[in-house]
Amino acid sequence: MKQLLRWFCWLIVVPAMAQITVSRENFPAIGDTLLIAVDNLPSNISITPGGADLRWDFSSLQAPFVRQIPVRRVSEGEQSADFPNANQFVPLIFEGEAYYRSTNGTYEMVGSFGKDPFGFNIKTSTRFSPPIVERRAPMRYRDERTARSAFSFAFSTDDLPDFILNQLPVTPDSLRIRIASTRQDVVDAWGKLIIPGDIYNVLREKRTEIREPRVDARIGFLGWQDITNLMPHSELIRKDTTVYYYFFSDEVKEPIAIVTMDKSGKRPLRVEYRASERITDVQNVQALKPGVYAFPNPAIVNVRFEFSNLPPGNYKLTIYNILGSVVWSERYFINGQRIEKVDISNLRKGTYLYSLQNERGQTIATKRLIVVRP
Repeated sequence: MKQLLRWFCWLIVVPAMAQITVSRENFPAIGDTLLIAVDNLPSNISITPGGADLRWDFSSLQAPFVRQIPVRRVSEGEQSADFPNANQFVPLIFEGEAYYRSTNGTYEMVGSFGKDPFGFNIKTSTRFSPPIVERRAPMRYRDERTARSAFSFAFSTDDLPDFILNQLPVTPDSLRIRIASTRQDVVDAWGKLIIPGDIYNVLREKRTEIREPRVDARIGFLGWQDITNLMPHSELIRKDTTVYYYFFSDEVKEPIAIVTMDKSGKRPLRVEYRASERITDVQNVQALKPGVYAFPNPAIVNVRFEFSNLPPGNYKLTIYNILGSVVWSERYFINGQRIEKVDISNLRKGTYLYSLQNERGQTIATKRLIVVRP
């Protein structure tokens, strides 16, 4: 039945196919609330070559909850004084703030405040120079642009654990990491995109971003010195290229989808997409607590467990039947966001519980899992 409905949707929208232009009216504005979902294990997603009058079917995307992102006045931001050029503020999902500037022709990210982007668990303000262009207007098919930006993050060596300091080739007063990026943008396709719950006319922008990191050390009167090539495992500190596909509509403020590709540029690794207002079987991220979330739920063959906002450490995930007997268990090391797909085809239909424990044996969360069979 679902397949018939999907084909029916395709048939009724074909006559309405038209190339669109995305204008400044589609930039996020103060008072908007953006609805975003994320699939960290996308499947059955095809990224076609560029062209006109194309169709993409992303209806297989799944997410455990909706991220509600309010767009607010700059003055409401805790660190607004650090970003005098910004005119919008967006609270980040987990402890942070992003600052934007909306102009007649661009929507730019000026900087952010929160945990450092390098995993040292240090809060800092990061300013982009020049600001990162997130959107341009008007946006039309075959537009091309090149954008450059850079940012740096300095911190005291007192904030680093000893095992990292002991591997450094020098004994610095502080360290600084610099990232320079160059991005080539081309609006390479237009057509229709189907996502869970909706279909949109879209422009697709391919973004190819090259990032080059460098590491500096501040050493007494010598000041900042580039020690990138002296770092342990310096071969890992190199230029990195990532391809993204952005799908924009002239109907709503959110990008309809943002696809992050793997290093080969051929396989989608992550898809962020607009959450349908008609979908209600998801959680509001503003009520989200550290823990684990199962989806789809009810599940048939596979279930995904998404670990969110947990302190780094070892965790044990267990599934119990209604009698309290363990039917499946696995241990994971979690450092940041992580998602695992589990085969439950050997479980009988019915109600189960899944529970997450930390390395001290404390239970973080216990929730219900429903297994169904066709």
